[in-house]
Amino acid sequence: MTPRHLFRIAAIAMLLPLLSACGFHLRQSQALPATLSPLRIEIADPYSGLGADLGEALRQSGLTLSEGAESGPVARLRISKDSVGLTPLTIGTSGRVQEYALRYVVEVSLTDKDGKVVLPKQEIELSRDYAFDTTQSLGSPGEEEVVREELSRDMVAAIMRRIEAAARPSP
Repeated sequence: MTPRHLFRIAAIAMLLPLLSACGFHLRQSQALPATLSPLRIEIADPYSGLGADLGEALRQSGLTLSEGAESGPVARLRISKDSVGLTPLTIGTSGRVQEYALRYVVEVSLTDKDGKVVLPKQEIELSRDYAFDTTQSLGSPGEEEVVREELSRDMVAAIMRRIEAAARPSP
């Protein structure tokens, strides 16, 4: 080995303890209280992908989901609004749209098994901008799908964070 290689190996060996000490940890699934189980998701648009994605995230956090009529009381997650809107942002000299804003709005509320409001009705809004290249018309429609999928994942994460914060016992 050359001295240059030895120096690189030594530098990496000295940096490894610093990287492990920075406090970075992968995000774990949120642990939600058992008082929210079983939980029924009531969504305004039953064909929206949000319900399935949110259901999977809630299952991963340890909750049991209620699919049908339960014999006992159930907690209810209500999504009364679930809409995605597309707005042009900039128009080029040719009169064609060059940038769009995709806006995702969800209105959510949560009650526990006793009917007590855990998360009052609130609106969550996420938006992303993306460029539409008119000269690359074959690839540009795919850009919107990628942004929609990203917004959907971010919306599930935002709802889960709100539920976790609202369900956390106060000190």
